[in-house]
Amino acid sequence: MNTPLLSQTEPNPLTRGERRIAFLVAALLFACYLLTYTGLIQSSDGLAMFAATESIARRGEVDTNQLLWMGLQQGSFGPDGELYSRKGLGMTLLALPLVWLARLWPAVGLTQTALLLNPLLTAWTGGLLYLAVVRLGWSRFAGIATALAYGLATLAWPYTQTFFSDPLAGWGLFAALYWLLAFQQEKHKHILVWAGLAWGLAYLSRSINLVTLPVYGLALAALLAEEKGTATGDWRLGTRLPARRLLFAVRRSLVADHLREWILFASPILAAGLLSLWWNWLRFGNLLDSGYVESEVFNGDWLFGLVGLLVSPGRGILWYSPVLLLVPLGIGWFWRRGRWLLISSGVVALLYWLLYAKWYMWHGGYSWGPRFLVPVLPFLMLVSAPAWQWIFAEERWGRAGRFLATFLVLLSLAVQWLGMLIPFSLVQDWLDRTVKPLFAPETFTHLPYSPLLRQWEFVNSDSIVFAWWRLGDTGPDWFALALLLGALIGGGLLLGRSLRPEEEVGERVPVALYAIAMALVALVLLVRFQIPASGLENSATAAQIAAGERPGDAILHLRPLETQQFANIYHGRLPVYGLFPVDELSPSHSRLLDELLSRYHRLWVVPDFAPPERSGWERTLRGTVFLLADSTIPPDDRRLVLYAAAQEQPLTERGVGIRFGDPAWVRLNGYGLPKEVTPGGALLVALEWESLRPVTKDYRVFVHLLDASGTKLAQRDGQPVLWLRPTSGWQPGERIVDRYGLLLPADLPPGEYSVTVGLYDPETGERQPSSAGPGDFAIQLGPVRVEGGESEQ
Repeated sequence: MNTPLLSQTEPNPLTRGERRIAFLVAALLFACYLLTYTGLIQSSDGLAMFAATESIARRGEVDTNQLLWMGLQQGSFGPDGELYSRKGLGMTLLALPLVWLARLWPAVGLTQTALLLNPLLTAWTGGLLYLAVVRLGWSRFAGIATALAYGLATLAWPYTQTFFSDPLAGWGLFAALYWLLAFQQEKHKHILVWAGLAWGLAYLSRSINLVTLPVYGLALAALLAEEKGTATGDWRLGTRLPARRLLFAVRRSLVADHLREWILFASPILAAGLLSLWWNWLRFGNLLDSGYVESEVFNGDWLFGLVGLLVSPGRGILWYSPVLLLVPLGIGWFWRRGRWLLISSGVVALLYWLLYAKWYMWHGGYSWGPRFLVPVLPFLMLVSAPAWQWIFAEERWGRAGRFLATFLVLLSLAVQWLGMLIPFSLVQDWLDRTVKPLFAPETFTHLPYSPLLRQWEFVNSDSIVFAWWRLGDTGPDWFALALLLGALIGGGLLLGRSLRPEEEVGERVPVALYAIAMALVALVLLVRFQIPASGLENSATAAQIAAGERPGDAILHLRPLETQQFANIYHGRLPVYGLFPVDELSPSHSRLLDELLSRYHRLWVVPDFAPPERSGWERTLRGTVFLLADSTIPPDDRRLVLYAAAQEQPLTERGVGIRFGDPAWVRLNGYGLPKEVTPGGALLVALEWESLRPVTKDYRVFVHLLDASGTKLAQRDGQPVLWLRPTSGWQPGERIVDRYGLLLPADLPPGEYSVTVGLYDPETGERQPSSAGPGDFAIQLGPVRVEGGESEQ
């Protein structure tokens, strides 16, 4: 008997009710994902993609200088010297609307909002999987079971906690196949645009997906040939005739009568390709340069990778998603009734397996299970659809079949929860300490090293990473948990009603209300979790910067372990440069600091806990630029420092030659002072001292801004050079440049002001006399004119 390649069940166009059920499936999955949501990016890959998104949302740039401390781990330097992510544009493009909206609303965090992307995409994939099963003529039960098994019993669930691009690749590739199925059944040409767009986004997420394009092209060619009657009952695989017929069908499908279909399908794909080239050029100045380094190549042990991805205890897909053992049960039905879907799904899965087995890091690095195979999970689970109907609805294999399937589902659920409960990095760090080198082959092949066994050792109340568990005021956030459980129960009840024959499929009002409820739950969680996830110190730091930032400012962030926490809470527009704190600046650090000071007028520094004299960054800054503010942030008294470069204002230098002390021990050779300043701006004062003789005391300098009546409006007091050059260490003849910056009140009235400078003994408060005249203990500099109008904030 001849079996046509394209034969399938009778076309089953979807009703609105089925689409509502698909939405319920997706919404219920999303509720589950919110239950295990962490609000933390757990990988360097994710940090790199988020950093690019953040830069675009803040200021329209694409650099990832927030991660300079990471070096070349996930980025490469462009021809302009900026650091850029090597990752594709896909995640950045889709997360951008979320991050942009979050930046406009200070009540929600940027990082936390971006981390909703993978839960949304994976839930959407589950909804599409339900629709695909129903389109193939299977029952709603089979569709729901298949979708929920994919979303909850495979690696798809743990990867909703991440900002990896694998869920996006899986959504894009599967959505493209689903829309080809929809086109086959409905014949609406515009559906091909959606198929091309989905594949294009998958390509933008990861350029390796280009190898799958022929699969989709051949599938569309076969569908178009079927539409024209080219596909016949004896068009089969495995004989010479079908091969010739297939080539003939492909040739026929490319002629003018199908040109419109091909254009609709190919246009978004071409746009994605052009976007990818533009993304390369924008970052690295070369259309074909994606920034990947020479070591990132397909040079791994192919056989080891093939076995490792499939069955190794450390990364084998069958260990991490045992429910996939049900997939072979559906192959026969698909071969008879939906062969083109089976072949397309199988080839996509096979390509992923074969290609990534050869990748130098086939295991995916720091991750849970074989993350490179996550995109093929919806394809595999689609093939399992008949098994759910036969085992549970029709009970073909009796109690034993139900028991075995239930066992596989429960085992798979346990594996996923084990991976989600605590960070996967805990076991990876343990392996790094225990077995050398990092990612040694035995860590994947020896069962005692498997994360499936070792993960249990690290589970405790402090390591649980769920947001509702760790972000409460004094413990778990029980209110957030109650909201999530309510969302789960409500979604489960609505979905259960859809299985009752007497109920109308997917009633509109309950579904709409559930959609609104889920949106509100997600929003409430984002608001509740923002400050606890960021920390009170980061929140106060970000608020202070946002209140005082001006165009031409930048942020030097020296707390790399808090990169995403600061990004989450900071809603301003300034560029952020993230670096490690160091005791001494290297030549490359010095060049970078010089570049920052030449490019920006002011530099906000978020230091670590080291005092300024022990920080290579601050020691250099205090010796070369002006300190405007040095404040402490409660509750742990971390510091926030604002420096101004000399370019902030042109300084007019004047000679003075006045001596201080009795007898004189220091001379003020000259000073620099701006002629004009603005309210809310900065007054920069540079003093040049010359030591005349040694002194044993550490005198302090005072710089005061006075109005015409002599009222003090702003001041700066301290040891010279911001406490780095105490006077007891000065040598005769030595010249010291001493810089001071004063932030001016925003409501400072226009007019002329003067600056007084002097020295005093901090122990007695006694000022040092000056040679300006008898009874003079300070000299007056200026005048300085304040022009009307506030400076830009």
